[in-house]
Amino acid sequence: MNPIRLVAKLTARGVAIDGGGGGGGPVLISATDVAAALGMGRLKPEAILVGRAKFCDDNTAQLQLAGWVQTELHRRCQRAGWKTDYCEGLAQLCVFELIWPYRCTHCYGRGSVWIQQPEYREDQESGTPPVMVDRWLSCGRCKGTGQGRMSVRERAAVAQITKSRFSETWAKRADDMLAELHSLEDTCLRHLWRQFASDAA
Repeated sequence: MNPIRLVAKLTARGVAIDGGGGGGGPVLISATDVAAALGMGRLKPEAILVGRAKFCDDNTAQLQLAGWVQTELHRRCQRAGWKTDYCEGLAQLCVFELIWPYRCTHCYGRGSVWIQQPEYREDQESGTPPVMVDRWLSCGRCKGTGQGRMSVRERAAVAQITKSRFSETWAKRADDMLAELHSLEDTCLRHLWRQFASDAA
């Protein structure tokens, strides 16, 4: 099965996309199953937190993940000699962007847009207007991911930092932390894929 179809089954926010076995009901992997699968294997504790927060809608895990991110940011700031005043707000921002990613406003989260393009047919006489053809094209704004990005002003507001200070100094640091969280999410997804491979087929 396609990993994207598996991810759609992983959460309560996912969509039931196929029929089940004998009963004909939808096949969803429950949050309890996901939490149990995360406990099997050798995942880092922070990867388990990411999995529980993202795929199990576990509010406690979201708070614990924000605490871990805040501690990690604080450690990085102390090591580099930066101020540690904004670690809590940056942690909230990183966890928010990981758990609730924005949808692209251009394609509404689909990753592709429906457009009409003029097309000349081979058998068409010269001088006649082109035929308009409807097509799905990959969204250029989000590069086909379906995910949008918060504006600098919105990100600064969530992090409780002024816009100028955030864009000059803290945006790059927040992006680095968010990239690490996405890496943990990928590790978690690979682990879940192995755990549920027989269910997903």
